[in-house]
Formats: sequence, structure tokens, C-alpha cells
Amino acid sequence: MTILFFLGFWLICLCALWLWKKPLFIATWREPYFADTPVLIESDDWGPGGDFHAERLRQLLNMLAGHRDSVNRTAVLTADLVLAVPDIARIDAAADGQYFRRMLDKDFPVVYQALYQGMQQDTLVPQLHGLEHLNGKAFAELCQQQDPRLATARTTVDWWDWEKLDSPLQGHYVDGRHLPTVPILPDEANMIVSTAMHSFTAMFGYPSRSAVAPCYLWNDDIEQSWQRNDIIAIQTAGYRCTGRDQSGHYLQDPPIIRSGETNRFGQIYLVRNVMYEPVDGKNTANSAFAEAKTAYRQALPISISTHRYNYTRAAEQCRQSIDGLDRLLQEITTNLPNVRFLASPELGEALQAHHGIVNHFNGKQWPPLKHADSHRKIGAFLYRLYYRHRKLALLGYCSGLILPAWLICKTSHKRH
Repeated sequence: MTILFFLGFWLICLCALWLWKKPLFIATWREPYFADTPVLIESDDWGPGGDFHAERLRQLLNMLAGHRDSVNRTAVLTADLVLAVPDIARIDAAADGQYFRRMLDKDFPVVYQALYQGMQQDTLVPQLHGLEHLNGKAFAELCQQQDPRLATARTTVDWWDWEKLDSPLQGHYVDGRHLPTVPILPDEANMIVSTAMHSFTAMFGYPSRSAVAPCYLWNDDIEQSWQRNDIIAIQTAGYRCTGRDQSGHYLQDPPIIRSGETNRFGQIYLVRNVMYEPVDGKNTANSAFAEAKTAYRQALPISISTHRYNYTRAAEQCRQSIDGLDRLLQEITTNLPNVRFLASPELGEALQAHHGIVNHFNGKQWPPLKHADSHRKIGAFLYRLYYRHRKLALLGYCSGLILPAWLICKTSHKRH
């Protein structure tokens, strides 16, 4: 009788939950669920820099080459590339505030060759970050005005270190000279994106099929410009920021993006869900592996965010960052079954069409990703509801539904 009581009670609870959250349940169930867990290593801001950046990159890629996935592919870095920096000498010499660039391939050949070598060795896949990591037009006007925020840049020979600029000035698709920021006009967006795509293809032999916006600042106009230039996937941090307000706070619209969602232009959103930024002192290998396990339970891609600065500051910081990432990848490949190393454009293509994985930059091919069967999907579905929606989790505990849900999740992992 006790068992029948609980079964009846749980059935009533499930019916009530279905009536209350039907659209949420349907939307969550329709998301992609993976039996082969994609593991992405997303690293922003590679591009123009000192020659020592090339050596640091080689150290990082050599470490990645020591890790293999379930189909014997090495770990691969999705290098989110900045293609140019301001040519300050020419900007200062121009009386009309015209903007000039120094390009990655022509003006920073040592770094470019290291990137290209990694691409050929299948430890690096390039992805468009931006033509610059700043607003070129605004930068030129600030130079003409001798703005003190550019003092270091204007007095440094062969300057490339945009990461030292004031944060609002690092936005690419907004004008951050003053707060609140102002988005660039659609015509300007089209010109910048088309120039970037032409330059990217000339440098690496194939267009970028995915992109991530500098400072996560972009809007519908940028997405449309990307779509016109055959960008099919957009890498995010789980939200989109359209600008910064008067106080500098980011304006999120939409505030929540799920991996695999599509926008109105048919582009697929990808979501970073594992933070490994050890130089910041908090996103360590241990915390990153905990986040990786959470993603795995939900049959989500494991998308690791790790910026260039972790590897290009002090030599000891670089060594520690590489060692930590080495440990993280070892934990993932040892403890999580059926992992697959992928780059962002490859995952975007896999979500668009279920065919084999192709690295278009070197021609290598790998088997298609396997999606979760029904039993694994049910367990992962329940985990997604548990981790994302606190009210549902609380109701699960209060009603006792957490017990059968936990049993389903555990058996789905054992079968997997």
C-alpha cells in the first residue's frame, strides 16, 4: 500500500509539473544530447604579439599532442584569432585620423608560422575572433586627440598589447570611447566582417565557419553580417551582451543561451561551460574538472574557456597554466568515457548535419559524433532540469521525486 501511495502521489505531481512547465520540458528535451562527449578547448585573443608568444604557443600545443580521445585524435585548440592591430606610426602621421592596420601574417610572421604549424599538425584550428580587438575608427580618433588612455600604446614601438587598454576600448563591434557604449552601424559591421573573413581565408586557406565576439559584445546586426559571410556557429559564454551601460555593466540580451539553440538567421549557438583561467587565481584545474563532470552528466559538450593571457604573461605562470590544463585533460580522458576532441566549427557543422567530422584546414577526417540513446537522454534531461532550475530541484526534494530521478540518472550512466 505504501508503494502504491507514493506511485499515485508521484503521478499526480508529474501531471501538475507537466501542466506548469510543459514548454520548458519540451524545449529541454529537444536540445542535442551526446553519447560521444565533445571536448572543446576555446582560447581567445591569439594573434599579433611578441615573438615569445610563438614559443609559448608551441609549448601549449606540444602538451595537447600528448592527449588522445576515443578515436585517437589529439587534443585540439580552437584558437580565436585577432587578425590585426593598429599601425600607430601611420595613424599618428595621418592628419585626417585615418586608421591603418598591421596584419598578423605580414607583420608578425613568427607568431603566424606557429599558428600555421599547429593547424597542419591538427593541434590547432583557427576561428575568427575579430579583425581587431578594438574599434579601429574610435582608436584612430583617440590617437588624433592624444587621449591619455592611449599614452602607453603611442609611446611603445611596434605596439600590440590591446589587453592593456581600458576595458571599454577593447570592444570591437561597439564604440567604447564613452559610456554607455554605442554599437557600430550595420554598413560598418558588414565592411569589418567581410574584410576579416577575406583576410582570414587568405591567411589560413579556408574561411572561418564560426566566430566569437571580442568581449562578448555583439548584436543582431553582427550576427546578420556573420551569416552573410557563411558563419554557421557562434561561440558564447551562455549569454549575449549588446553593450555596456553608463556604469560599465554589460547589457545581456538574451541573458541565457543554451548550447545548440539557433538564432533567427539559422546560426547555432555554442556555450562555454568550463572555466580554466588559472592566472585569475580561481578557475583552476580542479574546479574546471568539477564543471566538466557536470556537463558530462547532462550529455552536453565540454567547452573549456582559457584565454591567451594564461600562457603569455610570466614564464612561470605559463608553465603552471600548461601543467594545469595537462592535468585537466588527463582527468577528462581517464574518468569520462567516449570523449571526442573537437574544434568549434566542427561541432557547429556536426549539429547542423550528422556527418563525419572534417578539419577543413588540413583535410583530416574523423567519425561522426554519436548522440545519446533514449535511456541516457532521459537521465541527462533530468540532470539539466536539476542543475538549471532551482525551483524544480526543490520541488523534487519536497515531493520525493528526487529519488526515482536519481535512480534513473545513475542507471543511465552505468549503461553508458
